[in-house]
Amino acid sequence: MTRGKLWAGLVVLFLAGLLTGIVGTRLYHHYEQQDRWERGPAAMHERIMKRLTHELSLTSAQQADVEPIVSRVHVEILQLRFQHQPEVEQVLARGIGELKIKLSPDQQAKLDGLYARLQRRWQVSHDYLQAHKNR
Repeated sequence: MTRGKLWAGLVVLFLAGLLTGIVGTRLYHHYEQQDRWERGPAAMHERIMKRLTHELSLTSAQQADVEPIVSRVHVEILQLRFQHQPEVEQVLARGIGELKIKLSPDQQAKLDGLYARLQRRWQVSHDYLQAHKNR
């Protein structure tokens, strides 16, 4: 009887640890994703540099040489994106209009909120690009 209780306790402890790990991981990834979007393109540049430094074991001298290249390419990609932004906006607006027909008023309001957040992220990227051009 005691041995059964011990095993049952260990199983419960294991499952509690597993559940805590799953919930903690999900919360961390959600936080990380939110933080990534809120910090905008400057954070993207930072993450790229950290990743390259780590994955390629870049020395300080190499980091200094690589950083301007990463910065230039990042800005060029943003410029391309904004060149096509009007087309993207048209397609997205059309798609949202089609979606709204299928949604309840509550869901439509949530969709509008999601679209507004997306537009704010685009604005942050646009501001970053303008600031980089003004340097």
